[in-house]
Amino acid sequence: MAQERTHAVVLGASMAGLLAARILSESFAQVTVVERDDLSAPGDRRGVPQGRHVHALLARGTQIFEELFPGLTGQLLADGAVECRALSEMRMSLSGHTLRRSDSGYSVLQASRPFLEWRVRERVRALPNVVVLDGHTVEGLDYDRAAGRVRGVRVAGLGELSADLVVSCLGRHGPIGDWLADLGYERPAEEGVRIDMMYASRNVRLPAGAVDGKEIIVSQQDPARGLAMFAVEDGRHLLTLIGYGNDHPPTDPDGYWRFAASVAPPDVRRALVEAQPLTDIATYRYLANQRRRYERLTRFPDGLLVLGDAVCSFSPAFGQGMTVSALQALRLRAVLADGNHELPRRWFRAAATAIDDAWLITKLFDLAMPHVDASGQTRMRLAGHLAGIGLAAGARDERVGRAVARIAGLLDRPTAVLHPETLAHTATALGGVGLDQARQLLTAPLRTRHSTSFDPLPYGPARGFHRLTVRSVVRDTRDSAIVEFTVPAELSGNFRYAAGQHLVVRGIRDGEPIRRSYSLCDAPGAGRLRIGVKRQDAGAFSTYVVDGRIAGSALYVGEPAGAFTPVLDPTARRSYAAVAAGSGITPIAAIIAAVLGTEPHSTFVLYYGNRVATDIMLADRLHELVDRFPGRLRVRHQLSRQGTSTLPRSTQEVIYRRGRIDPAALAGADHWFLCGPKELVSQTVTVLTERGVDRSRIQFELFETGTPSAPAGDAPISRVTVTGYGPPLEFDMPRNRSILDAALDRREDLPYSCLGGSCGTCRATVESGQIEMDEDPLLAITDAETAAGYVLACRTRPASDDVALRFAP
Repeated sequence: MAQERTHAVVLGASMAGLLAARILSESFAQVTVVERDDLSAPGDRRGVPQGRHVHALLARGTQIFEELFPGLTGQLLADGAVECRALSEMRMSLSGHTLRRSDSGYSVLQASRPFLEWRVRERVRALPNVVVLDGHTVEGLDYDRAAGRVRGVRVAGLGELSADLVVSCLGRHGPIGDWLADLGYERPAEEGVRIDMMYASRNVRLPAGAVDGKEIIVSQQDPARGLAMFAVEDGRHLLTLIGYGNDHPPTDPDGYWRFAASVAPPDVRRALVEAQPLTDIATYRYLANQRRRYERLTRFPDGLLVLGDAVCSFSPAFGQGMTVSALQALRLRAVLADGNHELPRRWFRAAATAIDDAWLITKLFDLAMPHVDASGQTRMRLAGHLAGIGLAAGARDERVGRAVARIAGLLDRPTAVLHPETLAHTATALGGVGLDQARQLLTAPLRTRHSTSFDPLPYGPARGFHRLTVRSVVRDTRDSAIVEFTVPAELSGNFRYAAGQHLVVRGIRDGEPIRRSYSLCDAPGAGRLRIGVKRQDAGAFSTYVVDGRIAGSALYVGEPAGAFTPVLDPTARRSYAAVAAGSGITPIAAIIAAVLGTEPHSTFVLYYGNRVATDIMLADRLHELVDRFPGRLRVRHQLSRQGTSTLPRSTQEVIYRRGRIDPAALAGADHWFLCGPKELVSQTVTVLTERGVDRSRIQFELFETGTPSAPAGDAPISRVTVTGYGPPLEFDMPRNRSILDAALDRREDLPYSCLGGSCGTCRATVESGQIEMDEDPLLAITDAETAAGYVLACRTRPASDDVALRFAP
């Protein structure tokens, strides 16, 4: 016996291979593990393409790993792995049913696959009779035809490596089937379910305490989507999105966050908005479960065993792979203990029993997916409905929930749900539910819901945006309000601003991201952050503010931006004038306060247009400024629809008149600020320039905003690179579309607010290539800036094969 167990060779240093080597080390004098990849350092490797995605070492797997590698659990936890208590620190939502939270009496380990694999590999390397031969490829089996026995393997660059036993752990796509066929052996029968699953994963860092639970799993049937988010080492979370059929998760950042938001529970969605992405998005496609029925073969060579994914590969959504490999490892120990006679036959039968329960669980849930062909699977469909009853009961009764969790953790067999006590609790949990309600419980999936009103929770993180609490909302006029934000001390520097700048608020409407810009009302140093919001026809955000009770809620607000600001000089003696209409007063009021407060020898005249007196925004604030700066501020109100109604009483400083603002009647001034509708601003600019006012003395900001444009007709394609704001973005686009519009299809996290050229937020420089920019005297960019190489990305189109644009700081 000892002579026949001199040397064992394990093909592949996968987790299955490492576990096999650990078991073989107990009964073979020497064990060699041959691996194609370089294993000299931890990290992702080619041989484990799924390694960048969530991995679960289920409860039973944790027990087995600790048995085979005593002290491993403590080492992993000391090195940063996360211990998650089921179900108290775990949230499982399956097919629309969230298992009731309770303590299930066991814990699971969470870590990234490279982290876990490296430490297990080091334990295996430390075994005195095990050698890990990495960087070498096995070319085939050394087969003795006369004896019908595998005698070893052929290794590239090394030649033949003899062995008493070869254990192939080369995975689902390994060459073992071809090698056996070449030797004249029949391939094993295969069965499986085509699910066409794709994973898309990235590492993120969440705000401390942002989510309840260390492990969050959501799996829904219609649409067939899923999400898994595990706390792992280094304070990170690994977020994996799962899509089936034609609904694979996108790999562009904006699409990725949208997909996540469609599945994530509310608190997880909030946390993801503030998440810091740490890695790029990695994908892994899994077409079908596959089980190879080696146990049914009547002929198989001695000296060879197959273990791990090469025997059965599971839907990764249930995280069963490593744990089932551990179960197979224990079966291998038992089979070896019974001697060498008929070793392959006894092994494959034992392996099948280790696989059966996990395979049943996988098939039950995969066949329940609406896109999966379940023809001829009537019994499994029925079993799936019974599983749905168990999940519905587990959402209402913690004891049933614990039973389900133990089955999912492979601690108990699926038949455990038939235990009389579990059946009694299931009946009690669902006993008060009528037939219609029961049907709804079983079939109601977690669906994506979109609202036509403003949703203040946007998709995913965006640079420069922060979650601010609404401190107060004060009604200013019938259709306007002043919103004040609370700025945490740690963000005070981020929200320093210049007079005339604006904030951008992110959110969602009709399932699409939107941004709305609102100017700050106060001069810098006022000690508060306030914006003025006026209701617009069909305005999502303005209606949300004016009609809602949003004080105490949170909004996602961008850092102050915009170039509609004065250049101040305390020694200056200048005359200023402003033309505003409606909500255009909000930046103007801040500019007036800043100018008169900083330049004690300057004066200001405001021409302000509204429909009627009751529409005047910031009326009290304007009166305060008049009183604060007597003789230096004059306000001229123009009321276009006041009609015969009595005008408010005029004073020397504040005058009310009927009619619209007439640009031709404006008095002269050294510097002008214009904010309002495009027609008013355009007419005023024309009149002033005809008077000889230099364009550099006229600053303006428009109400006008745009919407992203779609390409029209055929157009040449350019390769565009955008840098200067987050990670570089490279894409192909048609030349009849603006660069910003095309970039926003790929990342919503870019600097913009109006999309109409009115705000200047998307100012950029052209680093290479040729572009075309719309000529419009009312664009928020000066001739001097254009001469210096600046453009507005929202009004710029590529005009050469390659264009590189860099957003301005």
